Amino acid sequence: MDYNELKIQVLSLFEASGELDSQRVRSLLSGMKVELSDKAVGMALLRYSRQGLLARTRRSGRFHYRMTEKGLARSIWLSKTR
Repeated sequence: MDYNELKIQVLSLFEASGELDSQRVRSLLSGMKVELSDKAVGMALLRYSRQGLLARTRRSGRFHYRMTEKGLARSIWLSKTR
């Protein structure tokens, strides 16, 4: 998987859904034949949150993520450069 491929796949999940937790992201990626550990998914989501692509809130002991405007713009840009 190249550098931006996981980012493209993760951000695409948020275009269809408003908010997802890491377990749901992992499940959806698994359905796309992308097998990653819980830790790998969590670290990717944390990276994208720190980059400003996803907003992160904590509820019921879990982090929930939603795409930001910057994330949407990056997703569009990445889809054009594929």
